[in-house]
Amino acid sequence: MRELIRWALAPAMRTWAAASERGFGDVPMPTDAPQAHSAGIDPDRILILGSGLAVGRGVVSHNLALPGSLARALSAQTGRGVDVDLIANSRMTVATALLELTGVRLTRFEAIVLVLGVNEAVNLVSARAWRRDLANLLRFLTASSPRSTRIIVAGIQPIRSIPVFDSRLGNLADHHGRLLNRVTVRLVADSSDGVAFVPSSAAPTPPPGRYRSTDTYAHWADVLASRMAPLLGADRVATPDAEPVPSDDQARAKEARRQLAVDQLGIVDTPPEERFDRIAALARTLFGTQSAALTVIDGDRQWHKARICVADAESPRSNSFCEVTITGTAAMVIPDALLDDRFRDNPLVVGEPKIRFYAGFPIESPSGELIGALCVFDSEPRAAGTIDLVLLRELALMVQRELASPFTAE
Repeated sequence: MRELIRWALAPAMRTWAAASERGFGDVPMPTDAPQAHSAGIDPDRILILGSGLAVGRGVVSHNLALPGSLARALSAQTGRGVDVDLIANSRMTVATALLELTGVRLTRFEAIVLVLGVNEAVNLVSARAWRRDLANLLRFLTASSPRSTRIIVAGIQPIRSIPVFDSRLGNLADHHGRLLNRVTVRLVADSSDGVAFVPSSAAPTPPPGRYRSTDTYAHWADVLASRMAPLLGADRVATPDAEPVPSDDQARAKEARRQLAVDQLGIVDTPPEERFDRIAALARTLFGTQSAALTVIDGDRQWHKARICVADAESPRSNSFCEVTITGTAAMVIPDALLDDRFRDNPLVVGEPKIRFYAGFPIESPSGELIGALCVFDSEPRAAGTIDLVLLRELALMVQRELASPFTAE
């Protein structure tokens, strides 16, 4: 009987939902890149996938919406940096989410947060269809991610807490959302240990005239972070499995993706740009080194997009410190290259510019490939502890923001 009632009401609910959504017309939306960061070293990488709260309605920047709020909330609990990527679409459902993941390398993320279900709740999608499609999505995410990746399923928020759905018919959607949440709880309980459910809770009421405030996003971020932080922390202290050595074919495919990202940026062999020169000069000043550079690994060479007190515009990739830096995702610091077996015979160490000290942080393209590094170096050795790795990462993130926002001359 319940299913028959749902089936009979569904057409009317779809019409109501479509009419209600016209109220979104004048609501502000983020216009910046769909990502956010918080300061710190050894950052956790998070992907938010979904609709509803993930879209960011009510604020003009993702830094003020869920990505930025979650990055800050997680950092406050873990003491580490956080990088958040966002894939959001107001029309996304569990049935269409797989299409949104086309071309996304899920192996980059320590956690994937699913924010879905509002569309299904207001359209009275059947519990059977919800369970089937969510199970398919979870199977795909589990199979496509490392075993250590945590998948967090956020509960469907109270539908009447969404201003455009705050009506009598919103009560039906609210009730259906709670039903779908119960289905999710049972499904997650039957899933692998890497999947967790985070129930929804009432958020602060936004100020009069506001659709949604930063306090709303901060509230939801705190709820998510409280559940996520212990899970991410457990992975840090657990003994990790040995990383599998990639096959030759896998290594070639990875390098092909990386080189494609370099080519798509279109910055190699272009004239100097003040926006990048400024960051390199700032790095040299802040760290008190003789030289600084923003390098791009291009084919068999290292090319400098920005260089401060560096004579040559490029050098062989085989001699590159930054080539080694981009084999990982964290900073690489070499206190004294003459004492490091990897570099003691390097032509850049035994010959000009006689590098002894080096610190670099890998630079990601907008697609997530490691294309080069921001580095500072000196002909005198120095202790690794003299480098503020948090600051070095922040400067590298400044470069990434510039790469994501192509410069337009005035």
